[in-house]
Amino acid sequence: MSKIFIKKDRERMWQSGHPWMYSGAVEKIEGKPEAGSVIEVYNWKKEFIGYAHYNKNSKIMLRMLEKDINKKIDLNWYCEKVKEAYTLRTIININSNAYRLIHSESDSLPGVIVDRFGDYLIVQAATLGMEKDKNLLVEALKKEIPNIKGIYEKSEGDGRKLEGLPEVSGVIFGEVPDEIEIYEGKAKFTIDLKGQKTGFYSDQRDNRILMGSLSKEKDFLDVCSYTGGFSLHAMVNGANSSTLIDVSEDVLNVAKKNLKGFENVEFIKGNIFNVLRDLVKEGRQWDVVNLDPPKLAPNRRDLDKALKAYKDIILNGIKLTKKGGLLSIYSCSGAVTSADLRMALAYAVKDAGVKAVIINQLHQSPCHPISVAVPETEYLKGFLIRII
Repeated sequence: MSKIFIKKDRERMWQSGHPWMYSGAVEKIEGKPEAGSVIEVYNWKKEFIGYAHYNKNSKIMLRMLEKDINKKIDLNWYCEKVKEAYTLRTIININSNAYRLIHSESDSLPGVIVDRFGDYLIVQAATLGMEKDKNLLVEALKKEIPNIKGIYEKSEGDGRKLEGLPEVSGVIFGEVPDEIEIYEGKAKFTIDLKGQKTGFYSDQRDNRILMGSLSKEKDFLDVCSYTGGFSLHAMVNGANSSTLIDVSEDVLNVAKKNLKGFENVEFIKGNIFNVLRDLVKEGRQWDVVNLDPPKLAPNRRDLDKALKAYKDIILNGIKLTKKGGLLSIYSCSGAVTSADLRMALAYAVKDAGVKAVIINQLHQSPCHPISVAVPETEYLKGFLIRII
């Protein structure tokens, strides 16, 4: 096995648990390691510090996997990691049969996402190393996760492009239907397993359940509604009405299926910035307003522009909220911190000329655990406020 030696003190992050090492940390390479292979890593004192996936073409040249020299990155190792991840999901209170089973670095499997939907798994491999070890991962999932009828791969996105990988999708085990029904709290959803991302955003599960519980006999506005998750929770909890806004006709069609059993549901297709301004001009207002925009800041370079957009969304959201009503705002952009979002919220409240109090800070569901050593694993943040 080839070896890599890193520069002095560059192992400190890994000693704390962060698995990324950039190309600038590398002092020298012994042998001719194949991109995507497992490689031994040593510090400047020539002491073994771990095994890693190696990719010379990635800015993150090493993704550290294991500190124990006596372990090998083989099927048993993958079974151990999958079992640990599954055990965590069995001990937290997940009120759903759809959840994140493996959350990359938080589950010590950098570059891997696995979501569970009932009896089916959706796998995403974002790195070259995990692409090459994919068969081991799939075998471990089949061995360690009970009652799995099929596994579908949906390896797409910017991460693979940065690793020099093409997008890949398709069934890799068993049979996988196009759609299945899953439950979440009181709500039941029709899920397109081959849709956007892994077909369903389980990171918002606890927030959907919370907002639904606050919507009884209320009028609910669902901005960037996607397939109607927040609205469905509102309606099953006795909301008077729900209005959904999204730019995609395809996702609104899925939302219509999810909400087909309810009356007083309105669907608006359009750019949210334009639609919200139009609704303000019309003088419309709701008791509960939910603002869940897509990722507006892919990286820190986009932060200033993104915060202006968040402020605009929140400002119009406030104007559409009745006095005494509730408004929630989320950001799924890793580059946007909770403090950044709170600042945008504060400016919007000031410009709206209202008073508001934060009554809850919102986070990703616990099936998306946050590694203490890897702050990048915390990406979803939000606030629930009351307009006074």
